[in-house]
Amino acid sequence: MSQPLAFRPRQDTLPTEEGSWHGDAKNFDLRALSSSSDIREALRLRGRAYSGIGYNIDCVDGEYRDEFDDMPTTVLLGAYDQNRLVGCVRLCFSHPRQSLSTLPCASHYPALNDVKAQQPNGLVEVSRLSIEPGLNNVSYRTTLYAFLVRASLTAALAAGVSMLLIATRPDWVRFYTYMLGFKQIGDAALYPPGDFKITLLGGSLEQAQMRQKLQNRFFKISNEEIASMERAIAPAMARTAAPELRVVS
Repeated sequence: MSQPLAFRPRQDTLPTEEGSWHGDAKNFDLRALSSSSDIREALRLRGRAYSGIGYNIDCVDGEYRDEFDDMPTTVLLGAYDQNRLVGCVRLCFSHPRQSLSTLPCASHYPALNDVKAQQPNGLVEVSRLSIEPGLNNVSYRTTLYAFLVRASLTAALAAGVSMLLIATRPDWVRFYTYMLGFKQIGDAALYPPGDFKITLLGGSLEQAQMRQKLQNRFFKISNEEIASMERAIAPAMARTAAPELRVVS
């Protein structure tokens, strides 16, 4: 069964009728997805989300997946509103002694090789962030997007990585540079499945934490949340550090 996490940031900025799928809750619930049914549900949501914004993707039974979804070093997180999945995000980890082959972005951004050499504690790529396309309220979608980003940051803290990476559309670059202090890595590239340039951004946890102090309470992460996330991603972290995966590029 997928594991619920201690992760309940308030959404007090949303009016009641906009703050929940059913209109009466103030929080999304975060779960580390492990059951096959929950993962399939998330991959179908991803398929709907990517199709909804115009990507021409191949789906099997409505699921949009790639080989990185099946890697033992990958974690999938889901955001739920009143037990209904409304968003998900994928985290792909790379151990300090691993090659970059566990990161979806690696083959598209050559500049990442030099970045990795300077990071002592590994990397995590945040990818395939997806929101249910039927949710049309802009405030709701923005809050949900920030919730999933916050979940990714919590996972990075729990894993003790040096740097977060995210390949994002041009219209979201400002969000990451302003909110977390991320900077562009190399040139924009054709990151699948799109046929237009996507920007790869990276930032250290120190940068993100410094920037958080200037932002609202939504991005302040408690020790309880980090400990809960540590337990949830422990299996993937053990596999990330497994000797058979430690292949130097």
